[in-house]
Amino acid sequence: MSRAIGIIGVGEIASAIVEGACASGDHPDFFLSPRNVERSTRLANDFDRVEVCESNQDVVDRSEHIILSVLPEQTESVLSELDIPSDRTVVSAIAGVSVAALSPLLPQNPNVVRVIPLPPVRERQGVTAVHPAHLEVEKFFDVLGGTVVAETEVLFSTLSATTATMSAYYAYLQTIADWLVGQGWGRVDADRIVRGQFAGLGNKLATTDSSFADLVAGHETPGGLNEMLHRDWMDEDNSAALSASLDRVFERVTKSD
Repeated sequence: MSRAIGIIGVGEIASAIVEGACASGDHPDFFLSPRNVERSTRLANDFDRVEVCESNQDVVDRSEHIILSVLPEQTESVLSELDIPSDRTVVSAIAGVSVAALSPLLPQNPNVVRVIPLPPVRERQGVTAVHPAHLEVEKFFDVLGGTVVAETEVLFSTLSATTATMSAYYAYLQTIADWLVGQGWGRVDADRIVRGQFAGLGNKLATTDSSFADLVAGHETPGGLNEMLHRDWMDEDNSAALSASLDRVFERVTKSD
C-alpha cells in the first residue's frame, strides 16, 4: 500500500494493524484519528512515523489510503463529516457494511475495498479477507500474514460469519478448565493446563499446511481417548447445530449488507 496510510477508528484491530506493520523498520507512515486519543498516543509514542492527527479530516488530507475501522452504527455519522477525494482509496474494515451502503456516503466516489483483518495481524499471522481484489491493499496485508480475495461480496460475507466463532472457541476452552476445577484443580492451575495444551495446537496450525482432516486423524488413534471424545461430542447433531448457527450469523451479516 502507499507510504501514507490513515486510520479512522483506532480500536483493537487498528492497533494490531499498526503494531504488526511497524514490527519491521520499513513501514508506511501512519496518521491516526484523535478520537481514541489514549490508544493513538500510545502507538505514536511506541513507533516512529506514527502520528496522531488533529481531526479525522486531517487524517484524510494526509493519507493516500484510509482504513475505516469504526463501529457499523458510527459509519454514517463519521463519513458525513468527511470530504474524501476521488483519488483516495477507502479500505473499509467495518463489519456488515457493504460497498453499496458506503457509496452514498462517499459522494466523490473514491475506490472502496473491504477487508476483514483479525487480531493475529499483530504477530503477522492473520490472513485478511479482501474484496474486491486490489494489488496495493493485498501487498500491505500480505506482510501481516497473507490475504485471500473474495470474488463476490456474498463470499466475503461468509468470512464475516466465521469470525463470529472466536468467542465460542474461548468459551470451549473455559468449559474444559471449568471441568478441571470441578474435579478438584485450582483455577490458576486449570487455566494454565488448558492454555498450554491449546497453545501448542495453535502453533501447529501456524506451521503446517496439513488439511484439517489430516490433523484430526493425526491427533487420535482408533479406539483412543481423542477419538472417543470427538465422536461423542462432535457428532452429527452438534456439527449440524454449528453449521446452522453460522447460517444465522451469515443471514444477519447479509441483511445488514
